[in-house]
This record gives sequence, structure tokens and C-alpha cells, in this order.
Amino acid sequence: MSMLFAAMMGWCGTKWPGWWRPGPKPDPDPEPWWREVLSGVIGALGGIGSVIVFGPMLGDATLVETAIAGFFGGVFLGSAANAAMGMTR
Repeated sequence: MSMLFAAMMGWCGTKWPGWWRPGPKPDPDPEPWWREVLSGVIGALGGIGSVIVFGPMLGDATLVETAIAGFFGGVFLGSAANAAMGMTR
């Protein structure tokens, strides 16, 4: 159950800090929907991976510690994937 929670927090971490963009979105949205789903899945894997890697350091982790590790694991892997996709353009 904690891995599912870490995956959810990792998915949420993929949009941080860019989830709040002032102003309206352009119509039609230039970003395809599958890119959002792909980055979310990558973030979920990052959340699970960070909880697995940092789990021994956390010991008997509470919900907050699992949430923070999963969130920033998603931020890290999501940012790395976006940087890799940006280099191919």
C-alpha cells in the first residue's frame, strides 16, 4: 500500500513547480495528452524508486516521510525525463 501511495505522490510531483501557470491556456493546447500521461507514469516510477532507495534510511517511515520521498522522487525523475526529451528536440 505504501508503494501505491508513493506512486501517487510521484505522479503529483511531476508537475511541480510548473503546475501553476498564470493566464489562459492556448487553444488548441499544443501539448498532446499522451505526453502528460507519460510524464505522470515516469513520475510514479520515480516515486516508487525513491521510496525503495531511501527506505532503509527512513526506517519505520510515517505517511509524511513516504509522501515527501515519493513526491521528490517524482520531481527528480520527471525533470530528468523532460530534460532528456528537450535535448532531442
